[in-house]
Amino acid sequence: MENRTSIVFYSGLDSIGGVVMEVRYGNSRAFFEAGTAYNPGFDMFDGRVALRRNFISDYLWVNEIPRIDGIYRKQDIEKYPDLIPAEDWHQGPQAFFITHLHLDHMRMMGMISPLVTVYLSAPAQKIEAALEEVGQGVETIRGSSYSDMSDVTRVGDITVRRFILNDDSYQDYSFYIETPDLKIHHTGDLFVYGKYGDNVLKEAEFLRKENIDILVCEGTRFFPGDEEGEIRPAFWPAEGLISRQRCDEITAQRVGDFRGLVVFNYYEREMSDVMAFEKYAQQSGRELVYEPESAHIINRFFGKKVKIMLPDRGDRPDYYDEILAYNEVITRDQVLARPERYLVQNSYPNLLELLDYRHTPAMYLHYSGTPLGEFDPRYFNMKNIVELAGMQYVRAYQTDEGYFSPHAEKCQILAYIDMVNAKLVVPAHSSGRRAMIAHLKRPYYYASLRERYVYDRENNTLEVTENV
Repeated sequence: MENRTSIVFYSGLDSIGGVVMEVRYGNSRAFFEAGTAYNPGFDMFDGRVALRRNFISDYLWVNEIPRIDGIYRKQDIEKYPDLIPAEDWHQGPQAFFITHLHLDHMRMMGMISPLVTVYLSAPAQKIEAALEEVGQGVETIRGSSYSDMSDVTRVGDITVRRFILNDDSYQDYSFYIETPDLKIHHTGDLFVYGKYGDNVLKEAEFLRKENIDILVCEGTRFFPGDEEGEIRPAFWPAEGLISRQRCDEITAQRVGDFRGLVVFNYYEREMSDVMAFEKYAQQSGRELVYEPESAHIINRFFGKKVKIMLPDRGDRPDYYDEILAYNEVITRDQVLARPERYLVQNSYPNLLELLDYRHTPAMYLHYSGTPLGEFDPRYFNMKNIVELAGMQYVRAYQTDEGYFSPHAEKCQILAYIDMVNAKLVVPAHSSGRRAMIAHLKRPYYYASLRERYVYDRENNTLEVTENV
């Protein structure tokens, strides 16, 4: 049988993230993403349950990571004799490609054998190394064994072209994949705000000209129940959404107008958000104060000092010494004396710190930090403590003018799909794939996990060749 490109989805079709997709041609195979699904209702490895020595075996046992031949070390899969370890994989070259540093796209990358190349952008490697130094990185047996990819990278007969969609932080990628008989595009997360918008439009124009065969498109914002009604494709919707620029303007005004302390909760991996908070602080005349772990990431990424406040905790990790020596310490008493002069970070693990400000006029600015919403059981803990502390709760992304959406909204996803004009759309990365396909006006395929597909060009569909 002549070589044909095949595709396997090992995970991540009906979940928010967790996509692991294999593209194979002949003896070459490339994997796209290495995340675990975002499921706060069941997060066995949230840091509160102790990891055992062979944590990879446990991850496999509870189906947090997929069972794939040839990617794990022999010593990590001794309890799975049906799995082929990386040491015994001699079929051909293989590599993993990571779009960006969100856990649902890269959490399992540290569990992959060092014998397998994992491509992660150089800025993302810098952030991940800092996270690991303060105990917030991914569980890893690889250390810092990651590779930065070029604009075009080859894995045997598979060519992968990266699109850099945002260079402000760790560099978000999407991947155009070409083999001798197939053209595929993997969106990763589809963001269209700020810099992303223009870059995604350029990407769509390129893909349309290439006349690609398959578009593997995320559908995060589609949920069960969204099947009904009409959704008109619109890349720049006229109503409901506000731009990132407008969201930043409103947030800056909220921070500037508030007469008291402003506490913020953001996603520490997002260096572009660090840049935004620097602007908020500068425009409002406030001092920006970080927790030590976030400060360390900023130190490593930007190479600059910041102001920090130590949480009131019983232990003092060894890594604090370096952070304290490099940064300026602000005390809680200083903040309490002049609360209107400060913008202070508070992450969920340090939630009880808020009680120290219960006699102080304060706003809790929930930006992009976890817990994100009511779907996360921790959200109610956070809201309860904010209320007990007497703080005004503000969601930065919700305003009187509309809301800001980091992920592309349903109408934007549909517009993007129309612009790319792929022959076949494969929805993924969504708890509402059936809702997504209900609104597609073009050919699609509803894929299943662990089935090997080849593209049937004559009938424009995917054909199952085997279960894996």
